[in-house]
Amino acid sequence: MTTVPLASRHYGLLGSPGKAVWIGFAVVLVAALFVPAYLNPYYLRVLIIGLLYGYVSACWNIIGGYAGQMSLGHSMFFGIGSYAVAVFARHGWDPLVLALPAGIVVSAVLAWFVASTCFRYALKGIYFAVGTLLLAEIVQIAVVNSEFFGRSQGLQFPPRLGVLNVQFETDLPYFYIFLALAVLMILGSLWLERTKLGYDLIALREQEEGAQALGVDTNRIKRIAFVLSAVLTAVGGFLYASLIKFVEPGYDLSVSITLIMIMGAVVGGRGTAVGPFLGGLVVVLVQEALATAGSWIGTTSFSALAQMTYGLFFVVTLLLFPRGVVGEWIRRRADKRARLLGAVE
Repeated sequence: MTTVPLASRHYGLLGSPGKAVWIGFAVVLVAALFVPAYLNPYYLRVLIIGLLYGYVSACWNIIGGYAGQMSLGHSMFFGIGSYAVAVFARHGWDPLVLALPAGIVVSAVLAWFVASTCFRYALKGIYFAVGTLLLAEIVQIAVVNSEFFGRSQGLQFPPRLGVLNVQFETDLPYFYIFLALAVLMILGSLWLERTKLGYDLIALREQEEGAQALGVDTNRIKRIAFVLSAVLTAVGGFLYASLIKFVEPGYDLSVSITLIMIMGAVVGGRGTAVGPFLGGLVVVLVQEALATAGSWIGTTSFSALAQMTYGLFFVVTLLLFPRGVVGEWIRRRADKRARLLGAVE
């Protein structure tokens, strides 16, 4: 009889997010609200970019983690959001009122077209990944050869045209904007996991044929996930361009943006609500730590060593945590809960 209260006492920590998880989340959030005000501009900018990478990793996680479809073309949606700001700002129009809706609409239409075409012809796995990658490369080449988009030099627009059509004195307001976006993304992912769409996505990821046998319209579910992921990624591109005040195809439309999304999701834990965000943040922190060490030493050989160390870090992380850091933690928590329930029986 004494084992039953023990199991029930641990259920909050071993099943759904319990009190300790929410308390820890609240502590981190409170620290994030007050600590950045005392940081120097460099570290503040690093945190902002870290929040951005965590956010876009969580966006990619909708299609790549929950739905299990490997998209390599998300850079085009990020670029649509960023270039929308540049184009509208250079014409003196309010980017928040016009560029954001325009970027969302264009991303949604393009994503729906890509998803409808690919999934209609049953492209999945490596074929879907290569197809999205080639489409993103086509978009980048088109922008590089377009005078309207500034060709390979990109576009720079007036600093007075920011997210709210005003000029911020520091980057601190952007930090709180990205922090709010990250919190909403995490809470939205937790909500998605508990909806019918979330259950359908997980069924699709685990066994597509089995999901179809149970009556799940897998093509429709994949289209919805791809469009939702694309639209949210475009929002990230919009905010990034508003922060930097400059866009270029070599970054905003490069495959490296997509790889950062994938790396953040894989390191943190694909198919989890918090994992991709933490993984994206880790990617930035490791990059900046190695870059800072390289600037101190100032040698070419160390620069090459830093790149090797960067790759080795993620290889070791994936070897130790095959499901990602958060994914492994969830698995071990589930195993512990199963042992406790077995002890009760």
